[in-house]
Amino acid sequence: MNELIVIRIIFALLLGLIAFVLKPFQLESPLAGLAGFLFALAVIFLEIRIKRASLQRLIGACLGAITGLLGAFLISLVVGRLQPFYPASISFIEIGIVALSLYIGITVGASKGDMLDLTVLGGLIGGEKSTRHSFNLLDTSVII
Repeated sequence: MNELIVIRIIFALLLGLIAFVLKPFQLESPLAGLAGFLFALAVIFLEIRIKRASLQRLIGACLGAITGLLGAFLISLVVGRLQPFYPASISFIEIGIVALSLYIGITVGASKGDMLDLTVLGGLIGGEKSTRHSFNLLDTSVII
């Protein structure tokens, strides 16, 4: 457990240092370093949340994300044809469509992921093999 905390601290400090040096989005060095550090904290929070999720929710979220990205790609193909008219706006709209579709796909997929029945895969993924046998006791005196 302690090793994981050390790795997380090193990750956050390293990402903050990289952002400090590279200055993304033309930010000043101290502000860029803080932004990188905060981004690393957000990634660590996401990692903690994902560890708590069940396998069914993770599979549902992945399938939802793939579906959302596919839908965003198809919508962006249509919207991209308008590029000569408003190039900056169209780029922003395309990025927004990808973000929105990805978010909706992940949230809906994760919420519906509990409906997945992993036992149909024959224990290949996440299915626990049951060694319990169920015996039924039949009382024949009722029949007589």
